[in-house]
Amino acid sequence: MRFGRIFGIALLACASAACGGGAFGPPTAGELREFAAVCDKANEGKRVAVVGYPRFPEKFTGTSSVVLRLYEKADYAGQPIGVQTPIGREANQAELAPKQYTDKDLKVHTADGQVASYGTKVKVSGKVYFPLVDQDFKCSLENPLIESAR
Repeated sequence: MRFGRIFGIALLACASAACGGGAFGPPTAGELREFAAVCDKANEGKRVAVVGYPRFPEKFTGTSSVVLRLYEKADYAGQPIGVQTPIGREANQAELAPKQYTDKDLKVHTADGQVASYGTKVKVSGKVYFPLVDQDFKCSLENPLIESAR
């Protein structure tokens, strides 16, 4: 009986880890990469850092997270990188936008205590992943550390 209980707990722990439960610790700094190099397949699963300008997607409906778009330049041209960002008012979170939002509603709380808005340059570190379905970005960063860019 005791062996069965221990085996069951071990099986649950393994299943939880395999499904990503508990896989994220506190966000940490990644190795700085050029914007164009972040989505190289060699970076998949690695923590990288990149500098850019965040923006809301054209639409989203979630209330727990949003995949922000990070653009290389302030003109928001070109293909962005996704940034899977929790919604909230704490460090490394984006505030929930109203139902009818504009770029001016973007408020991203950085790890260094600032609030980045549309047009603000930030440095984002995160683990690179490639979405399973087509998006307007090639890759995305998860478990982001968002800092003011210097």
